Amino acid sequence: MKKLVFGVMMLSLVGISLNSCKKEGSSVSQKETNFDKDLNIKSDGRMLIFKSTEDYQKVVENPTEDIKFEFISKVSKMKHVSYTEKLDLLKSENDSLIGDDYLAQILNEDWIVQIGNYLYRVNKPEEKVYVLPVANIDEYDDLVNQNLLNPNIRKFSTFDNCIELAESGDMGEKCNEHSAKSRQGYGNLNSSGTFIEQDIYVNYNNYGINFSIKIKANNYVDDKDKLYIQIENLWYKKRCGTTYGPYSLPWASPSSVFCCSRTYDAYSGITPLHGYHVKARARFEDWRYPSGSNPYTIFFTSWAVIEINSPY
Repeated sequence: MKKLVFGVMMLSLVGISLNSCKKEGSSVSQKETNFDKDLNIKSDGRMLIFKSTEDYQKVVENPTEDIKFEFISKVSKMKHVSYTEKLDLLKSENDSLIGDDYLAQILNEDWIVQIGNYLYRVNKPEEKVYVLPVANIDEYDDLVNQNLLNPNIRKFSTFDNCIELAESGDMGEKCNEHSAKSRQGYGNLNSSGTFIEQDIYVNYNNYGINFSIKIKANNYVDDKDKLYIQIENLWYKKRCGTTYGPYSLPWASPSSVFCCSRTYDAYSGITPLHGYHVKARARFEDWRYPSGSNPYTIFFTSWAVIEINSPY
């Protein structure tokens, strides 16, 4: 059974909700959900296949934790090798070249996924997406090799709405608004006197077939801790679409879960953003058992602040 990658916490657009960590080896309930029954995905042994763009959208458009959990559990039973699995098999100590744990479960070892009538190869290091019609699937190796001498292979930028471009053909995109560029905000606290080291990141990520705003906090002390994340004045505008927000999230953390990392998806979808703004704080609490004391008590609290703005 494939390795399940969790430890992800989501911000749902409808009622911003906090997720809890899942450990490898956890299993979903055998009770089938509407999501599972309605989702048309399969594997041909080489890659993951979404029957339609709508099926893919169900998986990546601001998914709840339950949807992520069910999806990964379902895909984990399939026979193709995901990019995540490839890294595990190689026991690679290098960082993922994709940089997104959830997308790495969707892409196969060649960075390819089939969505509807097209195969997409996401080359994040080069910021390019290569597309091949399913009708020409026998030219799969040309897609892997990004052979543009093959007239059936098209090349786009990871900042483009690649699914719309592929499906519209010569018609191109309907939207003429520019895409926001990738940005990263960073803040940290390093207090050697109290042995506290903490950092927090905000990233807008572009993958051509998926776009996301992620907030991640880490600390480097031990597992007797809790991490809280607070978000202020979160807003974003989809290209040629609606502006969402501003949203705020009070200090929140999974109940009674001790972990060294917390992640929120503030936005995830198939549509590029035109603009965005995120301000986030992280608070670290080191909880220990003082002599003769029960339950845990707060030993130390710290915080870090960062702010990231769209360039537009």
